[in-house]
Amino acid sequence: MLTAGAEAQLAKLVEGRKVAIVGVGNRLRGDDAVGSVVAEALMSCASEQVLVIDAETVPENYLGTLLRERPELVLFVDAVDFGGKAGEWQIVPLSALQHKIPTTHTVSLKLLGEILAREGIDSWLLAIQPEQIAFGAPLSPSVTAAVQQLVNLLKKILLASPVPRLMSCVPSSEEVLGG
Repeated sequence: MLTAGAEAQLAKLVEGRKVAIVGVGNRLRGDDAVGSVVAEALMSCASEQVLVIDAETVPENYLGTLLRERPELVLFVDAVDFGGKAGEWQIVPLSALQHKIPTTHTVSLKLLGEILAREGIDSWLLAIQPEQIAFGAPLSPSVTAAVQQLVNLLKKILLASPVPRLMSCVPSSEEVLGG
């Protein structure tokens, strides 16, 4: 679910910056796959100014890459149960997170954010409310719709940014999930 305020907040975060988008998720657990699915759909946006990583369940394995590439902003995308409606999303700085948010991942995103911050790298979480995270479940319809909206929004923002981007990163009305 998109709101004008959240769209503006996301655009303001990304505008004019070298960005890393890190999808976090487990494709075997329904809506927990959302970060990986978003990252996969944004791979066409990768350039010198946009790094896209599908970290799956091990974002800590990409810390070295992030420190070497030195983006100004790291945007982690993950399913987080924050009590919202399925498919709803929020953008929060990693520094604002509790050390143990409800997650299926072994290393806290907040800890990764603290390490990145020490290196002068801004890090945020684009948290998407899951509906179902049972083993073997598919993405729910509400999270699937949120993925399509977010991917198109991020592509639109990346194209509008004054930092040079690849033209292959264009919003699409096609189904993100293989359609």
